[in-house]
Order: sequence, then C-alpha cells, then structure tokens
Amino acid sequence: MIAFLLTQPNTKTLTASRSFLDDEKILVAGLRASDFSSFSILYKMYAANMMGVIMKIVKQQETAEDLLQEVFLKIEKSIFTYDETKSRLFTWMLSIARNTALDHLRKKSSKQAKTNMLLEDAVQELKSHTHSFNPDTIGVRKLLDKLSLKQKLVLDLAYFQGYTHQEIAQQMGMPVGSVKTCLRSAILKLRTIFGKS
Repeated sequence: MIAFLLTQPNTKTLTASRSFLDDEKILVAGLRASDFSSFSILYKMYAANMMGVIMKIVKQQETAEDLLQEVFLKIEKSIFTYDETKSRLFTWMLSIARNTALDHLRKKSSKQAKTNMLLEDAVQELKSHTHSFNPDTIGVRKLLDKLSLKQKLVLDLAYFQGYTHQEIAQQMGMPVGSVKTCLRSAILKLRTIFGKS
C-alpha cells in the first residue's frame, strides 16, 4: 500500500506546476512585447528575492537598491536572450542579479587597488626623492645657535622633526602651554636676529 502511494504521481502538484509554467510563458511573452503590466508583475513577484541575493553579496542597502534597478533594466534589455528550454525565468534572473553584484564588487576592488597603487607609487617617489630641506644651506643653523638650548630643542622637535605640541611636552617633560610659549619666544627672537642680519 505504501509503495503504491509513493509511485502514484501527485496530480495536484503536476497541475500546479503546469499552471505555473503556463503563467511563466505568458509573463515572458508580455515582457518580450514590452508590456508595462508584465514588468510590474515581474517586479512584484521577484524584487524581494533579487534584493536578498544582491544584499548577501554587497552588504550595503543603498548600493543593493541601485543594483536591483540595474538588474531589472538588464532583464528588460536581455529578455529576448532568455531560453525557456535551458532554465526557469527565476533562475535566469538570479544569475543576472548575482553577476551584477559580483561585477560591482570587482569594479570597486579594482578601483581601490588602483588607488592603493597610486598611493604606493607616490610614497616610493617621495622615498626615492633625493632633494631635501637642508637648514645649513640657508643659514638657519647659525641663527639657531643664538637661541637657548631649550628653544633650540623645541624648535628642532616642532619644525625639523614634525612633533606636535603635545608630543614635545611629553618628550621634554613640560606643560603644553610652556612648549607653546617657548616656541613663540624662539620665533620672535629669530625674527629679531634675522631682521638685523
């Protein structure tokens, strides 16, 4: 009895699948005829599923929404290439959605790679650049000799080594306000000396 039940085809399932295939053929025919209502039906039936596939790949809501529109435009343009004998409409559409999302990721990573390459090239160029600022050639070192040791150190750390006021304060064990005052007085003294020479 059980074997008999298992071997009997389920007529309800067969009827439903035939009806679905017929509906799908009608939908495809409407899409190929550029029928707006067919596209509306298609969107209502499949947009949520397509969005889910795209979101799994790109993981950004706004980008996924843009890609979803792109997918439906591609479906509209390429509906004539759809072959019912090779796959169901939904499977064909999922393939378009997946490929569109993957293409987007490839383009994005390609742009990032190019940007990284440009930054790496710039860094290499800076490292290989042989010209540098030499304070001795413009007489700055001679001017600095006229400053106190503390002023020289603060100026050296700030302007020649690129330390921040906070870092100088930590390095020299001084309050930040004292570092700023020291820098200001050193610069004023240099201006006075430079004006005399």
